[in-house]
Amino acid sequence: MSESLPETLELTFLETLISAQNQNSDQQTLQLQAVRNLSTYLQARTAIFVLFDQENPAQGNKKILGPEDGWQSEESFQIKSSSLCSALPESLTLIDASQRQAFGPDPILYSPQLPEIQTLLLAPLRVAGSTLGAIAFINPLLNWQDEKHARFLQLMSAGLANAIFSVERNRQLMISNANLEASQWEILNSRNTLRTFFDNIPTCVYIVDRSYTIMAINSRRSERISRAPNELVGGKCYEKLFGNSSPCALCRISEAFNGIPAVRNLREWGPNETFVHWEITTIPIREDPNQINRVIVFDEDITEKWILEANLIQSEKLASIGQLAATVAHEINNPLAAIIANAQLLLRDHAGADEDTRESLQLIETAGVRAAKIVGNLLESARRQRHEEFEEASLNQSILDALTMVQFEIKNRSIAIHLDLDERIPHIYANINQLKGVWLNLIINAMGAVETSNGTIHISTRYEKQEFRIMVTDNGKGITPENQNRIFEPFFTTKEAGKGTGLGLYVSHQVIKEHRGTIHFETKPGAGTKFIIILPDLERSGY
Repeated sequence: MSESLPETLELTFLETLISAQNQNSDQQTLQLQAVRNLSTYLQARTAIFVLFDQENPAQGNKKILGPEDGWQSEESFQIKSSSLCSALPESLTLIDASQRQAFGPDPILYSPQLPEIQTLLLAPLRVAGSTLGAIAFINPLLNWQDEKHARFLQLMSAGLANAIFSVERNRQLMISNANLEASQWEILNSRNTLRTFFDNIPTCVYIVDRSYTIMAINSRRSERISRAPNELVGGKCYEKLFGNSSPCALCRISEAFNGIPAVRNLREWGPNETFVHWEITTIPIREDPNQINRVIVFDEDITEKWILEANLIQSEKLASIGQLAATVAHEINNPLAAIIANAQLLLRDHAGADEDTRESLQLIETAGVRAAKIVGNLLESARRQRHEEFEEASLNQSILDALTMVQFEIKNRSIAIHLDLDERIPHIYANINQLKGVWLNLIINAMGAVETSNGTIHISTRYEKQEFRIMVTDNGKGITPENQNRIFEPFFTTKEAGKGTGLGLYVSHQVIKEHRGTIHFETKPGAGTKFIIILPDLERSGY
């Protein structure tokens, strides 16, 4: 081989190595080209490329250079089983056949594809104090001990090691970048998920620090004051949310910073005396057991729950009063029976008495009978009946029974009652005692609306198209426009304190709904009100 050939191969090797690095060639291509060029440069029969596994330092991989493009064979081995790899020299080392015996059988030198080994030039691949592997050149002919050739071989071995290290680092960097992008996507996805959850939970939520600065707030809370969350974050909660210049008087956030969760109630008033009842819970957020820098605040609308609880309490009171009234009525029955019986005895014994005496005795008997009937209706209404225990009964008679219970007040106030009850209507299938309560509420409200001396209440019943229609009309003061949307709300009343609970129409509305009916009204302020109740015929309409 001429002297110029190694120099040509040196240039070729350098160009190939630089080109491979500049073009970011893959690891396999870079290794194959570099080992083949070095093997050609040394005029070796073949070469063994050994690379240590960086992720599993106990394992290595060896490749034997093929006669053409590509590797002739490839296999893994345990590094500790190779004496050459276990004691890899730090620089170029030539091992001849006689020296090889000292190493014994070595897995990197055992292969049927290898020629008989006379000499073995071992070139370690080292970079930054780490050993990546080695190249073993079999039977090289070039005088590598020439200073120029030796320096080139050492330079190229170091260059190949750096190239392999650089490619591996780039690969690891790409993997890290991919993992980072995946993590960023997961974080973004988690953030979007949490934000969506944060904004759409039915509870108002916000987070404040020790200076009462809003750090985060959900859309449901910001919508209460018609602002966007980003307009509120960074401001003081008492300023942005409540319009105060200092922390709210009943605020419990300071207690939460002392590690004590707290709950308080707030009633927020709206137009026309409407309100929303809020339950405000403050919970400390602990960064560690001894430090609390943030507090999370939950505002939950418990208006419906509060109304139901208040309704239950009121219902229990009414039930107690009803039970007491029933007990009293039952006790009254005995003296009433005595009054009626003695009045009848006196009428029989004084059959020939003067007309005034007999009229007085008849009035006593009539009043006693009427009082007994009122007591009977009261006792009947106080009985507990389940919704399932509907029965057939006379709708007209239920209205008459309700009128009997307020007959004294009707007479006392000189209110005229006009009845237009259709006697041809069939019996209604209903909880008749509940309906009596509805008629009683409507009649009492009508009497309360009548303020003139010529007050009238007109009650009519009709049966059309398998529906019962009941109308209660008065010529009272009517319902003002601002109250018309609220009369069926629980506890809403226009009566003075102690004269009404605000439950009459609410309970009546619930009863009509239970009977699958409707109740509505027509009113004109100053000219009276008409309540219209429509009840389906449950037996005949197929309900």
